[in-house]
Amino acid sequence: MFDGIRALLGFRPKRSETDEKLDQALANAEALDHYFFFADQMNLDVASKRLERERGWTIVSTKLDGTEQKYLLHARQPGPVENLQELQAELDLFADEHHGEYDGWQVPGVTEGL
Repeated sequence: MFDGIRALLGFRPKRSETDEKLDQALANAEALDHYFFFADQMNLDVASKRLERERGWTIVSTKLDGTEQKYLLHARQPGPVENLQELQAELDLFADEHHGEYDGWQVPGVTEGL
């Protein structure tokens, strides 16, 4: 309710510098890196193959993360990205299907330090 009133009056919440940089990076992204964790190698392998075959993504790396004691999958999606929130919801469900978890995204070479 208040957001509608604020918008009508021309007030917008001040966004952080980090949020502004993320928006800019997404707008110009040629690719997006996504990270998943899986408890076992078999689920990681199946998920990797599906991302390559069904989405046309590139698997950058897979490894056992010693800190998490889980397998880390790093996949690259060609850009640009249209609807990030919808994509994140899809990837959460995708990870659940494979008994894993979606750990987020970043724009390669741009958002690592943000």
